Amino acid sequence: MNIFARVILIKIIIGDGAIIGSRAVVTKDVEPYSIVGGIPAKLIRKRFSEEKTLELLEMKWWNWSEEMIKKN
Repeated sequence: MNIFARVILIKIIIGDGAIIGSRAVVTKDVEPYSIVGGIPAKLIRKRFSEEKTLELLEMKWWNWSEEMIKKN
């Protein structure tokens, strides 16, 4: 048995950069750069301010090349 299992219901959207706690049961969409956990999963805290979250989403750094990531 995987002790770090998570349950995510069908049609749930997990936002970019979100962190889901181990053994969480996700019943609602999770906003980008949020940390959720529990049964059912609830917001623990935001990882960044709203301004920083929007900046990260706009830059789409996950599409960057490895070289560009290292450079920045």
